[in-house]
Amino acid sequence: MTFPINKQLSDYPNIGAFPFHLSINRVDQHFPSHRHDFLEFSLVVAGYGYETVNGDVHLMQPGTFTLLLPYQVHEITANPGSPLILFNCMFGLELLGDPAERLLLSDHNSFQTHYDLNAEQSETVRVKLQGMLHEYEQPADVWQPLLLKGELQRILAFLHRLNPLHVVVQPRPNGSELPAKTALPWAILRYIHTHYRDPLTLEIIGAHFHCHPTRVTQILSQHLGVTFVTLLQETRIRHACSLLATTEMKVTDIAFEVGYESFASFSRNFLKLVEISPTSYRASMRQLK
Repeated sequence: MTFPINKQLSDYPNIGAFPFHLSINRVDQHFPSHRHDFLEFSLVVAGYGYETVNGDVHLMQPGTFTLLLPYQVHEITANPGSPLILFNCMFGLELLGDPAERLLLSDHNSFQTHYDLNAEQSETVRVKLQGMLHEYEQPADVWQPLLLKGELQRILAFLHRLNPLHVVVQPRPNGSELPAKTALPWAILRYIHTHYRDPLTLEIIGAHFHCHPTRVTQILSQHLGVTFVTLLQETRIRHACSLLATTEMKVTDIAFEVGYESFASFSRNFLKLVEISPTSYRASMRQLK
């Protein structure tokens, strides 16, 4: 089960300029099963409940930190009378940097889906997140992305160092070696997110990773639960939504900016996924400001 695509698009408004969003959320009862094509983490500061990630259930209580990779399916349920209050952060793959990105998405990943932080650890992360939220809510300037990215990486480093078995990832000599089989789904996902503006095909991706296009299809279906076409269209349309909401670019220019070769194809896919036209979407976003 997933949210409609327009829900995924609207809850991550800043993908165009800086792929990062941070907020404090409240879950009173149930937050339905959904997925994103970005990374997401949360820290519970109050309340009790449980979360299901790819079918595995864990408790949520003060100090629970959840870290979700792209396209992992999750849902949250609060206990009756005990609403969950949590920091929630969503961010793009490109903010991690190398080698942090490869470490998180590799077959040597030692990050856990969730952590039960003790009081001291939880307070350390909470203070960092509170500082990040304060910075995020300030008027944007040249320093804001740098500061937020730095604090984001510090939190991930803090979590990684909690695991004494963490693996040091050696730098790639020239970026040419193939990823291990267990890391291939994430490598393909990263490649699509990096090249979504290009005229991508299964054949191009297969050639890049030295595997048959049919194998690429199988990998995306098995590990991410989507087809190549769906993944590419969702990525392009979500980026288009951000540009519509945060820039004054012409709609026709946005269509070509996110990888479409014709405005008609862009409009058709936008209407299919978001259920309103690009112009109507821009108008609705302006009404929210």
